[in-house]
Amino acid sequence: MIKGWTGKRLRIDLSLQKAWTEDIILEDLRQWFGGRGLNASFFSQHFQTPISPSSPDNPIAFAVGPLTGTLAPSSGWTSIASFSPLSDFPVYGFTRMPGHFGASLKAAGFDQCILQGKADRPVYLWIDGGEVKFEKADHLWGKETTETTVAVQEEKGDRSIEVLCIGPAGEGQIPFANVIHRLSWTGDRLGLGYLFGVKQLKAIAIRGKKPVTLQDPKQFLNLCLTLKDQIQKRQKMVRVKEEGALSLLAGDERKGTRSSNQWVSGSEKQWATSLWANLSGWESCFSCPVHCGRNIQHQEKCLGGIHLEKAWYLGPQIGVYNGEWTLRLHRFCQAQGLDPFLTASLLGRIMEGVETGTLSEEDLRHTEDVEDQGEKAFALLRRMINGGKKEFHLSAPPLSENGAPRAKSVDPYPTPMWGDIPATRWRIPPQPEAVEYCSRDEDLDILADIVSFCMIVVNRLNLMTVSNIIDLINGATGHALTIEDLQETISNIRQMESRLQNKKLHWNDQSTLLHLGKGQISQILRKEEGRNVSISNRTAS
Repeated sequence: MIKGWTGKRLRIDLSLQKAWTEDIILEDLRQWFGGRGLNASFFSQHFQTPISPSSPDNPIAFAVGPLTGTLAPSSGWTSIASFSPLSDFPVYGFTRMPGHFGASLKAAGFDQCILQGKADRPVYLWIDGGEVKFEKADHLWGKETTETTVAVQEEKGDRSIEVLCIGPAGEGQIPFANVIHRLSWTGDRLGLGYLFGVKQLKAIAIRGKKPVTLQDPKQFLNLCLTLKDQIQKRQKMVRVKEEGALSLLAGDERKGTRSSNQWVSGSEKQWATSLWANLSGWESCFSCPVHCGRNIQHQEKCLGGIHLEKAWYLGPQIGVYNGEWTLRLHRFCQAQGLDPFLTASLLGRIMEGVETGTLSEEDLRHTEDVEDQGEKAFALLRRMINGGKKEFHLSAPPLSENGAPRAKSVDPYPTPMWGDIPATRWRIPPQPEAVEYCSRDEDLDILADIVSFCMIVVNRLNLMTVSNIIDLINGATGHALTIEDLQETISNIRQMESRLQNKKLHWNDQSTLLHLGKGQISQILRKEEGRNVSISNRTAS
């Protein structure tokens, strides 16, 4: 019997309105683990060349890992892949989505879900355990994301089900539209809202109740509790709990964070003060002790969650120093289902005069006299989205002398990257031998992705080591592996993705994981066993 994984793939054809399951053999699970590995493997097997993002045959792949749905700390992420609309030529893209959706997919009995086809009218998927229903969504079409989420939950009589949905931006096939669940967690940098929109898929509602079968439940629980204790004791957790993910912005991007005394100007401090006045409480992904998200309480209304790095991009990063306008911009993105990172990049370039997006000269003249940058950004965004146009043009970022993308600090409005492909609708001619520069950070991102761990915890905060992950995988699945095994898997995933993206790999370091320090979790457990520290006592604490 397979442990840790479910060994099942859910296939859904929206055109035929049919769903079926496929077995994922144990050898494939042990080779690719999950997440980004399973998705890249599926695309490599079924697509020799890219296809149009708007084609009904273009799949949207969701995948989780062997630790998803367990008590493993920070294991609530979902890996998503498709041929993305964010370039003028088809390109394989992937992203990661935090939250609780992946745990529900696993609890429904699946390690992976593949969506293909196109519905002949708006629908939403209702996945209840292993059963899939195609529900009419005409009454939901046109609704904002919050309205959609509440409506679906009320229809099913269960406010605890996970609803992943698009807003009007996705329905209008805006390329940088995204998906959202729990009024907060988003799948960004891939154009997922567009992909749902072209398939006339309004939402996926999912409820699962199957527990994950573990190889050694007692040992696994001990590992999880020990690791959680170690994470919470780390000094880095203090800043994250104070500032959320805003504290993780690097270099110049960090110089206006709340706890820093190195403010660039009083305007940034005023922005932070007004923003924090509207935050109340914390939120976290499934089984995560970090709690890097915050809730918004604005004008006596609860407006869902906000992740503070998104607030920064919709604030000082684009010259908006009024926290109230940042919240309004964030709320508009949230309601419409817009990618906040790509929206901020586009707005920044428009306000700098680098691009015009879909705005006409009349649109630009209408905001010429608006002095407040936040008010201007909000007005420009509403005009762009409400105009109903789908083509957005941004210039490609400059390259360094060796052909690699320059550091983010070169661009005053850095655009987030996925798979090292620029994540905006740039006019870029196909590159027959685009070069991907491999790094230690990217290896850690892939490692986090294939087991559905938070890359912030693994890579940015370094709160979890490679050895920790190996111990957890072994406790959950019984699969004994080494760092060299993981390195080989990561290298193979890179090669699959490079072929899908028509890239040439350039290895800076072919054994990046081998140089990382090993964790002390096994030693800690042995000491606690010697002191007879019981699981029940540690659980209660």
